[in-house]
Amino acid sequence: MMLNDLNAVVFTSDDKKCVRDFLSLPKRLYAKNELMQNAADEAALLGGTHTLSHYFTVTPILVYRGERAVCRGVVTVYPDDPKAYLGFFESENDSSAAKLLFDTAAKIAVDNSLPEIIGPVDCSFWIKYRLKTSRFGSPYTGEPYNKDYYLKLWEENGFCVSQRYFSNHYKVVESDEGCEKYAGRLAEKLGSGYEIKSPEPESFDRTLREVYSLLIELYSGFPAYKRISESEFCAMFGYLKSIINYSMVKMAYFDKAAVGFFISVPNFGNTVYGRLTPPKLLKILTEKKRPRSYVMLYMGVDPNHRGLGKAFAETIRRELKSQGVPSVGALIRDGNSNQDYMAQLRDFEYEYALLKKTLV
Repeated sequence: MMLNDLNAVVFTSDDKKCVRDFLSLPKRLYAKNELMQNAADEAALLGGTHTLSHYFTVTPILVYRGERAVCRGVVTVYPDDPKAYLGFFESENDSSAAKLLFDTAAKIAVDNSLPEIIGPVDCSFWIKYRLKTSRFGSPYTGEPYNKDYYLKLWEENGFCVSQRYFSNHYKVVESDEGCEKYAGRLAEKLGSGYEIKSPEPESFDRTLREVYSLLIELYSGFPAYKRISESEFCAMFGYLKSIINYSMVKMAYFDKAAVGFFISVPNFGNTVYGRLTPPKLLKILTEKKRPRSYVMLYMGVDPNHRGLGKAFAETIRRELKSQGVPSVGALIRDGNSNQDYMAQLRDFEYEYALLKKTLV
């Protein structure tokens, strides 16, 4: 096949064939246990009906080779933001098709007077961003997962890494050796009037609002971050209530005010993605009750309460020891201090990247 067999199509949600082709492409690329797609969310974003759609405009692109969709992406533009964001990228291992998609995305950005593209960002910081660059196979819950050749396709088209991230895999906790500093910090905080505890199911909605009040400021320096409302945050993350094991969710309080949070979920793999069939629901309920491993997704501490992060780490280490299961500390930005928490238990790392391309 020659390059002229390729055709880039910029479409809208009214084009039902393109929407179907866009949504079906990942199903052709990934093995059943690797598919991390939420097709309902993708359809809502294409149609402008997602909770966050009012913040941005999207331009979806499909690249066809003949009648076959082989590459896809979405360019997202925010008002008053000098960057365009490229996400929902999926592609066959086809350099020519990827080049046509990236060239089309660049033209859209330039036509909007935007001199830089950041990606992968699936429309929003709050939905999904970052590219996996190492240790492929058997993705964990919450992982931004992709094919192992994607980094090559992005770099071939002028993108360079602007930010690196790491996930730490921790082996089962079998002893307290090497934890004296963390145990001391936990004792210090508890002795100074701090309370660290798991929320109750009946208080989950209040806890989620407390997390929002902290996280909305603490995460504001992250790449691609945009502020959203409390109600939007709760609408997007309310699903956690049905999948968390409360023993591995912790809130910290001082003078009755929330000053820190730690949220993890059992590692369901990709079971929680896509349509929830009865067998999937049964599997989720079983894993939630007796998790075989955990994914530690979010942690935040009010900067006025220094040292609380180490106290959280010790609290969680003790929970993991009591349950006798391994865990993943997910998606830590390179240089963040908590990258080295529980270092004595780390047996390997996963790596991720955010990329950028300057256009003019």
